[in-house]
Amino acid sequence: MATFTVYCHGTGFNSVKGREKGELVAWFHDHTEGGMAQLQGSLVTPGSYMINEGPGHGGSGGIALAQQVNPMTGDAKTDRTWGQRLNPFTSPSFADHAKGNTGGKTKVAPDLKGKLAGAGWDENVLRTVNIIQDLQFEKGLGIDRVNLVGWSRGAVTCIRIAHKMYEVFGDSIECNIFGVDPVAGMDAGLKMIDTQVLQPNVRRYVGILAMHEMRESFKPQDWSRLALDPQNTTAILLPMPGVHSAQVIPSNPVDSAYITRNLACALLRDWGSRISTTPYGHLNTPAEMCEAYGRLVLSLSEHSSYQTKGIGNRAMGLGLRRRDFAKHSKMDTYTRGGKESYWINEHHRACFRAAYGPAYQAIFESTGHGQRSLSEVDPQLSRALVNRPATKASLMAKGLLVDYPAYLIELGGGRYAKDVAAIAWPDAFPLNA
Repeated sequence: MATFTVYCHGTGFNSVKGREKGELVAWFHDHTEGGMAQLQGSLVTPGSYMINEGPGHGGSGGIALAQQVNPMTGDAKTDRTWGQRLNPFTSPSFADHAKGNTGGKTKVAPDLKGKLAGAGWDENVLRTVNIIQDLQFEKGLGIDRVNLVGWSRGAVTCIRIAHKMYEVFGDSIECNIFGVDPVAGMDAGLKMIDTQVLQPNVRRYVGILAMHEMRESFKPQDWSRLALDPQNTTAILLPMPGVHSAQVIPSNPVDSAYITRNLACALLRDWGSRISTTPYGHLNTPAEMCEAYGRLVLSLSEHSSYQTKGIGNRAMGLGLRRRDFAKHSKMDTYTRGGKESYWINEHHRACFRAAYGPAYQAIFESTGHGQRSLSEVDPQLSRALVNRPATKASLMAKGLLVDYPAYLIELGGGRYAKDVAAIAWPDAFPLNA
């Protein structure tokens, strides 16, 4: 199976700025084997991956804004004549678009339009499909799988590209998407159908949702905005503590970015992308993932020290309170047991079940009551807690573990046992790189 990988930067970012910031999308395209496919002068240079620069990136590193590049030729767009520009009854013709004669070079405030309205993401969608067609039919690469990785508006661009690919290729090319906090911006996520629908060609979709991003213009494509046919698409959305950028650039809390990047690597490799290096190798087992998740449990916004203080900050959307999808009434759509459960998300639950199966069964799935010795139920977890302080402290914080006079666990009584088959971590997906 020939696999091609598409990387889509978010608003304000491109490959240079992303590299400087240590951002997820840039890290992955810098660690993908096989060379980059490029379009210039109507010619496509073959490669195993391509990069879409984000809208409104400001031209850092000398990179052109996406809307200033002709998606059919790869060359810089040229300006229409003054007469054409001043005539309110004319618009660029098909020939103008083919030549890049659309006025893209000197449009008013192109960078600002990219930041606010995503100007340039249409060109990214068209250029991607154009390159894939060339590689498929002109270069004979036989691509039958396309993996797409994006953050922010770049994650929504991945959805739009898959939508356009379905129009062109039907379901003959399999698409897989890893989207980090997909934010369309303004009302695009509500009004543009290709930001909301995963077509049948999308076989797998994993979305990371930042739990604490409160800016009003940063509404994510969560389950209230996303539609798919589960017969065709296996999808999971994973809430993760922190704000929008904390998922791709380690900040507060750092474990969100660590887990996200290591998991993305595992999935991309499983889907056929050749990633040369493993990010955050301290997370290379389910037990190590559980330790990182344990730190996240302890840092959740329910703890007052994690909340941003001040009415002004909250009014401006700068507070670290929970987003709408992560509140009481909706969280159980994403995570077994809902907002008050031990689990950060379904990946967390799957890692704990894989690492500590007997304890998982006793604490969360059994119908018993009372306490039992952990050393009897799960000797492996009992021994591990000596070197897993966050796992231990987080279980204790949730009232699931007592450590005096010895480790005791609370039997589950069917805790969190409601049917959640629609949101469970897919068994076929890897847990770590």
